[in-house]
Amino acid sequence: MKNRKVRQIYEILFDKYGPQHWWPAETSDEVIIGAILTQNTNWSNVEKAIINLKQNDLCSLEKIANIENSDYLAQFIKPSGYYNIKANRLITVARELASPAATIFNLGRTEVNSAATFRDYLLNIKGIGPETADSILLYAYSLPIFVVDAYTKRLFSRLGLIPENYTYSETQKFFMDNLIHDVHLFNEYHALIVIHCKNVCKKKPDCEKCHIFPPTFMGGE
Repeated sequence: MKNRKVRQIYEILFDKYGPQHWWPAETSDEVIIGAILTQNTNWSNVEKAIINLKQNDLCSLEKIANIENSDYLAQFIKPSGYYNIKANRLITVARELASPAATIFNLGRTEVNSAATFRDYLLNIKGIGPETADSILLYAYSLPIFVVDAYTKRLFSRLGLIPENYTYSETQKFFMDNLIHDVHLFNEYHALIVIHCKNVCKKKPDCEKCHIFPPTFMGGE
């Protein structure tokens, strides 16, 4: 069964790499900020930008929401790239999520009954797409939703478990249907997929080093 294989892949990756301790942040605000900054760049650049924000006491949604000139914020997040766009995006998101007057503030932080409702709200904020929204839900608010990225599609299409042309929502549904809905599991699994694809399942894969691909695993349902 596919659900058995999906779980087995997780166990193989966990045995290989161990716990990944994602998301690397001290607060939920830092997770949200990082989720915006990591768009179209690598994490090492995001870390530099976050260090700048911390050094200038700006690594909080409340502080960012009160910034009137996006150019002021942009100077601190330059390492993340597209800094003018991201500065405006951060201010917009911060004002939505940091305002006590916003309905979603209570929904997100105190009385979450529906991750889907919160997700729809996030997706209506300019600059937040499915991957960013789901990263915020999972890592900042501990809501059980599986985060999908290019690495996820690459690995599982190569394993023959999903078609190459699956959309984000189709790929996410595959995982949600075949795994128990557990925040810790979703957290670790996504992180393990990322590290495996960076090290082994690259654009040009190094299949000889892959612990997942042996015929004994891939054969049969």
